[in-house]
Amino acid sequence: MDLRIKYSIGAISSMEYKRRAILNELNYMSYSSGRFSLPTMYPTNINDRIRPTRLILDTILGMEVDPREGKRLLVLSKYHNVTLFNVSEVQFFHHIKRVPIPLDPKSNTISPNSVHWLWDGSVFSVCHFDSVHFWDSNTCKIIETVKLRTKVLNHIIAAKKNSTHKYVAVSGATGHVFIIDMLHGIVVMTMNNIEKSAIRTIQWHPTNEKQYVTGNDSGNIFLWDIRYQMKYVLKFQRDNSGLISSLDKAALGLRFYNCGNNIISVDYKGSIKTWDVNTGKLRPNHYASVSLSDLNTSHLHKHYQFDVTDNLKEDIAFFPSTRGMRIFDIESGEHLPSSNDVGLSLSCANYDPKNLCLYGSSNESIKSWKPQKCENNIHFEYPSQFDVY
Repeated sequence: MDLRIKYSIGAISSMEYKRRAILNELNYMSYSSGRFSLPTMYPTNINDRIRPTRLILDTILGMEVDPREGKRLLVLSKYHNVTLFNVSEVQFFHHIKRVPIPLDPKSNTISPNSVHWLWDGSVFSVCHFDSVHFWDSNTCKIIETVKLRTKVLNHIIAAKKNSTHKYVAVSGATGHVFIIDMLHGIVVMTMNNIEKSAIRTIQWHPTNEKQYVTGNDSGNIFLWDIRYQMKYVLKFQRDNSGLISSLDKAALGLRFYNCGNNIISVDYKGSIKTWDVNTGKLRPNHYASVSLSDLNTSHLHKHYQFDVTDNLKEDIAFFPSTRGMRIFDIESGEHLPSSNDVGLSLSCANYDPKNLCLYGSSNESIKSWKPQKCENNIHFEYPSQFDVY
């Protein structure tokens, strides 16, 4: 897509022009590292009174920028902490608050797995062991904790601005999906575990609050509807027989794109596939595999967090890898200009469509990218660094 092609006035709508302008920025402007920050050092054996305490850097497991204004970045770390950063400045992140996630004695060695904002930024949620904690984002205090009868692996918030319900879907190690009503703080329904296979990746439909998609360790991807709790709506399949699994390997990451009409999947080997949501059929596109970081392939409770521009027709996907941020045109499979961090292993990515900003993590550091104009093939880079105490 190239805006240098001239169009007559009135030939395209203002919305279409805006869409093409965004695509033009993402395609023809290179990403360069803008800034990064380091979390504080963390004691490895805080409850061990025999061995001396030593400090190591914390590890980032997931992140999400607030969907309303794009000014606060929520970061989840391996050693049971959740941190808020003010990312409204061009060059610097400002540390707002870092708070520990309360631990049960039987789960103090298990890392949390996912973190999400409510649509208006007033609440965020953290999933850990057998519980989902809901926090007030202003006071950074827990306002509700919902415990489940299984070990949870992931969760996603369905609540949008105009949603009738405030549902949260939580996936478990035994293949169940639990639906929590945020308004009442209780589990209101449980979806049947048809395969008893752990579900590590789950995504709610961007426009339909009744449907979501799951990917499990058996390699199968299913579309669900909360109105039919005992049976999935359809299984995504590579052939007409329906006898083989959706993927060769376990499903590690899923995202809706193209306004919810398609999904893109990533398995444990980094293989990428796209699917039609209406038919469940595999689309004929081919994509180069992504080399996943050690954290994504070895961490039991972590799904592969990548992101897409899911409000555009020709979507762009952002994949963290062992070789920096890999950027693809989903429709063509073309590998677009990537970040300058070649050789830097990244474990998660989150795209902010309001500010055209991309966030990613490399172990203990947070990095961000914005489209930077190029002149004579020179990339403008604005690095900065500071410690958070």
